[in-house]
Amino acid sequence: MQIWLKNLQTGWAQPNIWQIMLVGAMATLGFAPFGLWPLGLLSLAMLALWAKNSASWHQAAGRGFGWSLGLQVSAFYWLPWAFFKDSDGSWLAAIGGGIPAVLGIALVGSAGYVLAILFGWFLGRKWDLFRGWLGFGLGVVLVWMAVEVVRGLFPLGFPWLPLGAMWATTPSLMQLASLVGVWGMSAVLLVLALLLASGRRQAWWAAAVILLAVQGFGLWRLQQVVVAEDEVYVRLVQPNMTSPLKWDAAGRLVALRHTLAVMAAEPNMPATVVMPETAVAFYLDLEPEVRAEVAGTLARGSALVTGTIRREDEQGQATRYFNSIGVLNFDGRLGEVYDKQLLVPFGEYIPFRGWLEAILPSPLRTISQSRLDYTHGQLDPRIMTPAGVAVALVCYEGIFPWFVARHSAGARYLLNVTNDNWFTGTIALYQHSALARLRAVETGLPLVRVANTGLTVVYDGMGREVVRLPINTAASVDVRLPPRVGF
Repeated sequence: MQIWLKNLQTGWAQPNIWQIMLVGAMATLGFAPFGLWPLGLLSLAMLALWAKNSASWHQAAGRGFGWSLGLQVSAFYWLPWAFFKDSDGSWLAAIGGGIPAVLGIALVGSAGYVLAILFGWFLGRKWDLFRGWLGFGLGVVLVWMAVEVVRGLFPLGFPWLPLGAMWATTPSLMQLASLVGVWGMSAVLLVLALLLASGRRQAWWAAAVILLAVQGFGLWRLQQVVVAEDEVYVRLVQPNMTSPLKWDAAGRLVALRHTLAVMAAEPNMPATVVMPETAVAFYLDLEPEVRAEVAGTLARGSALVTGTIRREDEQGQATRYFNSIGVLNFDGRLGEVYDKQLLVPFGEYIPFRGWLEAILPSPLRTISQSRLDYTHGQLDPRIMTPAGVAVALVCYEGIFPWFVARHSAGARYLLNVTNDNWFTGTIALYQHSALARLRAVETGLPLVRVANTGLTVVYDGMGREVVRLPINTAASVDVRLPPRVGF
């Protein structure tokens, strides 16, 4: 038994690529829906130990790449399923589009983490304080943070699963985001992992003090009483519609009427009603008969805030299409409109389409099999609703920290409409919601998140769940809008 244990320790001290990838995949358990952040922290600590003790920079880079590949592949395994569902069941799209997408994200994501590991490895060799741990740790944290920030920039940014999101399922720990944001939380988790990996008792005590301080602050903040500033209710509508029916020429009216029936099923309609992304798959500003039918289901004094589409035709120019949110009043008047600014690359538009199609043999299609691109919006996302000024966020706009923070001044709440139908049955459904949840903590604004099939949920300004509708269920719920949190 002792020999077996010794061999096991030796094997993990000099791990092979499969062991490294397995430990990288373990980090995925730290994120939603699992929320096992201690396992994620352990995974980071093992990466730090292996990278720091590498005999050469080649070995350090290989270990960093293997760990990151394990994390990325296990965290984004759902992409082929998204391609499959959004193409109405095409295995060709899943294999030919989804698998390359996973590998592409894994390779690009791994490049940044390898750069952080290499910078730390070289700095640790040059700066030998604390057996090189100070230089190694400083290099890793600085570059890792820079990589996360760059990944959060647009137009080609994809800030999915920053390390700080490991605490997005733990209310007490996520309160740190109100002070330093999700990227600051990532830095804290990296520091904790480095302290644990160093093997020094003093470092372990320092890690314990940091963790207790974060936990203490979070518990203190959660105990603060926030006085409600108003008594505003919002109705959340989850139609549970399949995407192909909604975009079918003959079926989209059926889909709309089904959604309106779900919306009007409950009595005492509040002044603000919210439906998900592209719930009204019509051009509301150009189709008065559709506006009239939708307005006819609203109670007097109510307004519908819904995902929709918009088209602009200008003489001599190509038609432009927008993924939008519109406010429709009970009398049929179309109020404020917001056009999605942060479009999903390859999902809603093809970057550099003109150049790519000039060298490729056939026209390019987006993930949704469209040869048409949406246009980036230019309108301010702050729109007036009966419940107050909302920061309108369409789909994955809610995962961009800088975008939400830049537009949150003067707002009453965050409004995220999305269609996560293609995520159903995968961990992506919960990851997407958890990332948006952190925006509520960072801004102190409650988040109203309405999805086609789920997760439809409301979080208060501290990230606590107020109400949630079951996934894959057509339902609606009325909820009192939580107050803003000013600290």
